[in-house]
Amino acid sequence: MRDRRKSARTRVFKNAKLFIGTSSVVDCLVGNITNTGARVQIANTINLPEELGITFDGGYSVRPCRPIWRTANEAGVEFL
Repeated sequence: MRDRRKSARTRVFKNAKLFIGTSSVVDCLVGNITNTGARVQIANTINLPEELGITFDGGYSVRPCRPIWRTANEAGVEFL
């Protein structure tokens, strides 16, 4: 199987938060990250919208992103 990533991924186990809309925040665990995206583990991926934000520093900076793949409890997000 060919790896289609544009840049090399770095394994991390870092807590982060996903911002969904203007009022929902979901805790997640980042499993790996690249310059263009990340793999996040969350309890449920069903309600992820097409665009969301992710923060690695408690909300001081938020990166817009979108899910590009998902399973029941993991999602790959692409930074916009």
